[in-house]
Amino acid sequence: MHTRSGAKAPNIGPRPAPARPTPLDFPQYQVQGDLSAAHRDARNLSQLFLSFEKDVSARSVEALNIIPLGEIPLNRLVPEGYLPPPTWLQDPSFAAELSGTNDACVVASNKLRKPGHEDFYYRARELLHGNDDCFDSLPGRPRAQGRPPVRLSQASKFYQNLLLMAESWDTSKDDYTTDHDGKDMYTGRRYGAGHEMPPHYREDTVSAFVELCIWPFQCNLQNPRSSVNRKLHFQKRYLPIQGMTSAVCRNPTDRQKARSGVLEGPLVGVCCRNTTTFRTASDARGEGKAEIMDLLFEAGAALLIAQKRAREGQEEEKPWQDQFWALANRRHLGELGGGRQDVETNARARREIEAMKSGLEPMEDVEMEKKDNNNDNRGSDGNESKKRRIQGPKQAYSTTKPPESQWESKMEYRLIGKEPGAGYDNIYLISSLNHHISIVNIRINDRYLDYITHGAKEKGFDPSTQEWWILEVKRSKWFDLFDPHDRGEAMRGIWGSMQWMTREVEGR
Repeated sequence: MHTRSGAKAPNIGPRPAPARPTPLDFPQYQVQGDLSAAHRDARNLSQLFLSFEKDVSARSVEALNIIPLGEIPLNRLVPEGYLPPPTWLQDPSFAAELSGTNDACVVASNKLRKPGHEDFYYRARELLHGNDDCFDSLPGRPRAQGRPPVRLSQASKFYQNLLLMAESWDTSKDDYTTDHDGKDMYTGRRYGAGHEMPPHYREDTVSAFVELCIWPFQCNLQNPRSSVNRKLHFQKRYLPIQGMTSAVCRNPTDRQKARSGVLEGPLVGVCCRNTTTFRTASDARGEGKAEIMDLLFEAGAALLIAQKRAREGQEEEKPWQDQFWALANRRHLGELGGGRQDVETNARARREIEAMKSGLEPMEDVEMEKKDNNNDNRGSDGNESKKRRIQGPKQAYSTTKPPESQWESKMEYRLIGKEPGAGYDNIYLISSLNHHISIVNIRINDRYLDYITHGAKEKGFDPSTQEWWILEVKRSKWFDLFDPHDRGEAMRGIWGSMQWMTREVEGR
């Protein structure tokens, strides 16, 4: 039985025991190795990461010169003056002092008012309630006697998804007993173990939490419309970034653009992974293959966000831009012998190329398409039919299109929050494992990003000898989404990073 919120209704009395709880484990990121080997690998990064999932090791981290700095306090992760003080978790009407109101950054980079103490507390107060009080206040959930309902106006979606996670991770009510037949019986909230939880539960929960924090900044979450947009341009290859869930983007001030779904940014990345075990019994802490890969995924997600931001004012480079197989309709390639022959000698293909370059569609293609549509919409008896015609090899070949674009069609790439001429970009990530989130900050030099994207411009160039060849990874502690105090601290961190990224920058 499921409730309206999607969670299972609570059982009264013991029931068959689910799988034992999944132990909490986190990567340590303590990578040590031969730096001289890393220098050699840095010259051929593209080849090194061709099959990095099979051959991942400390060499992969050292070749990129990734230096994990460990967990640091929020006041060192977010620049001074932008992190909300702990007093913001109190009602502003009763707070003794309203220090840290950020009067210096009242106006955001889009010339709109920045949210303040009241906006923060109005949302944070719903995160500070106990889990049971909030779960019982969800639609369709039975409420315990004597417990007043909690009003959830901003965090209702978050608690609905958190309840689904609790059915796999929350061990606070676990009670195992044995019946008269010797079978294990269970009373509690869980229906399974954490490693069995569907991945989208975590993604939905983290997304709902992040949305709660970014809406006051006129921002939304943008989910990549396909796996193509989750690939890092790594020199001559595209590497898929696992766990790249979404990105925080800003709504444009132009109402027409906002209505059509156009976004600006991205500002912050959201990265959720499903790994629960990071090392084998023979691996030392910090040397497990899974924890090294997890660090690479975080670095790759930060580089992907930086690549998208760096597209500001640029046009997409398509390798197939002027190739005959991408411009000429494949229906007529048979007239050219079906091979790589001179298309320009064929009048029909030449007309098609000119028409496609000018953004027009050849008349003969329009007429043939209408004819095909009429045939597709009629069955064998001539009547209208919704039956889809199965394409043969010839038809499939003639309709094959060029590769999908790597750029989002409704995204205006902007370097929001970057100071002109800074030479580097500060990237923030909201990283999630188990039922925790951590705020990650990585500073990426422009020359580092250019080398990762395009490779060396000089033969024999060794990036490992350059001062800019370094990625320092700073992170907060892992905040438990089941803990009200940790939820408040995580919101402070996300709010502070958003205040920094959306600040008014002179010259931009």
